This record gives sequence, structure tokens and C-alpha cells, in this order.
Amino acid sequence: MNDHDTPLPDALRWQLRALRQPREPERDLWPGIAARLTPQAQAAAVRRRPQWPFALAATLAIAAAGAWFWRDAAPVATPALAEAPLQREADMLTLQYQAALRQLPPAEASAPPLRQAMDELDRSASLIRGALQRDPDSPLLLQQLRRTYTQRLALAQRQVYS
Repeated sequence: MNDHDTPLPDALRWQLRALRQPREPERDLWPGIAARLTPQAQAAAVRRRPQWPFALAATLAIAAAGAWFWRDAAPVATPALAEAPLQREADMLTLQYQAALRQLPPAEASAPPLRQAMDELDRSASLIRGALQRDPDSPLLLQQLRRTYTQRLALAQRQVYS
């Protein structure tokens, strides 16, 4: 048993309770608080990130959803696209991903951890594309490819806008 666990004597406990007395502030504190909040809110508005990278990501997501919806609507005229529906969708997803990367402004040299992560995602996408060649009807591989492209695009945006 340590000193913190011993009970207080009754006289000391009553003296401590007597110290508790409600006090009203001497003045209204809100105007001072509000005055200090306003410059912070203005500074936060200045530091906001541009919104168009998110619009670009949303456009890519909508395009991928459109490709999924219209995947069986008409045969694709591009000879590079495969015949299997999921393989064709993977090809369209790759084309949209490459178009999204081309829309980003050129980036400065990135930090080694960010560059390593982007290289690893590129390697993963390549491996997934190879696996899709062997198993063209795998929705799991297509979903993993979509996730990999999304993460890679997010890292490219972080590289450009940070």
C-alpha cells in the first residue's frame, strides 16, 4: 500500500470541501476568445489545399464506374484491349490511370520513402496485370488493381502538391 491509497482523515476532507466555492469570472471571457480564434480561422483558410486533385480522383472513380457499367455494351475497337470482360475492364482502368497521371503537373524530386512506395506500387500493378493475364476472370485481381492504382495516384498527388 502506497501513500496515495491511504484514506484522508475526516478533518482534512472537510477542510478540502470547504475550499470548493463557486466563483464567477471577473469579466466576460468570450470576446477575448473570439478575437484569438478569428486570426487562426483566417490562417487555416489560407493554408487550404487545392480542391482539384480530389476532383481528379473523383473523375477517375466515375470513369471506372462507367467502364464497369458499360463493359458489355459494345465491343471496344482498340486492338490492344483483350476479349475477356474483366481483362477489358483492367485495360480500360490502366488507360484511365495513365491519363490521370499525365494530367498531373510535373513533380520535383521526391523523398526516398515516397519514391520507394511509388516504385513498389508500380511493381505491384505490373504483377497484378500479369496475374490477370493468367486468370482473366478474377474479380479479386481487378479490385486489387483498382486499389493499387488509386493508392499510386494518391501518392503522385501528394508528391506534386506537398
